[in-house]
Amino acid sequence: MVKEITEKISLLVGALNKLELEIAIATDVMKEHYVKASHAMPDGKSYFLSGVQTGPVIKSYLLTRRGIEVPGEETIQIPEFIECVLRFANYPKRKIEVLSDFSAHLEAIHLMIEMAET
Repeated sequence: MVKEITEKISLLVGALNKLELEIAIATDVMKEHYVKASHAMPDGKSYFLSGVQTGPVIKSYLLTRRGIEVPGEETIQIPEFIECVLRFANYPKRKIEVLSDFSAHLEAIHLMIEMAET
């Protein structure tokens, strides 16, 4: 009985480690896509990343050609920003939800860029 429980827990630990690795890989891909999208944005355009948080205080984050801008603060580099958001998400399930939100925003950003180019 104890051996079975130990084996099940070991399998869960392995699955969790695999999940964390997959989240890290998806995060790196997301960073690359956001950097590319940022560079492709027209001058003077920005995209509001609604629902995204790096901490308990809610702020307005804008994706621009220069990175992530917060009104009244310094520009944040995109990879650093995404890491902060995921660190704040804390748990694997929430991290996956955040990556999904980033993906939905990325689709809207690409649409905005396409519309600005036409």
